[in-house]
Amino acid sequence: MTYDEFEKIIIEDIIQTYPEYAEKLARQYGSATVVKRTVNNPGFYTYYEISDKTASLGDGVDLRLGENQWNVNGLKYGSDYILWVKNGFISSLEGFSYDEPWPTEITDISKMKKCD
Repeated sequence: MTYDEFEKIIIEDIIQTYPEYAEKLARQYGSATVVKRTVNNPGFYTYYEISDKTASLGDGVDLRLGENQWNVNGLKYGSDYILWVKNGFISSLEGFSYDEPWPTEITDISKMKKCD
């Protein structure tokens, strides 16, 4: 699975978790271009440029969105994700594991049950 395919699944899941922002975030993500991606031992960052400037959440709106854990390649403790919104637009996606290295390839993902 490519990072683009993987991130699409994660970001669409995050967007659905926040119905109050879903329509505009979906439009933003639909116009997103990857500017930079860094992968390191605990995880990754992917930075985006958004071309649809009509879908802003508003000037000065900064958000940290993400509530669901995912298992990637059988990571023992799963992984978490944060969709960063800066000044009303998707800025980046951060993904990270806990106490284990981030996989070099993504071959299998599954959504984990939420702990309440």
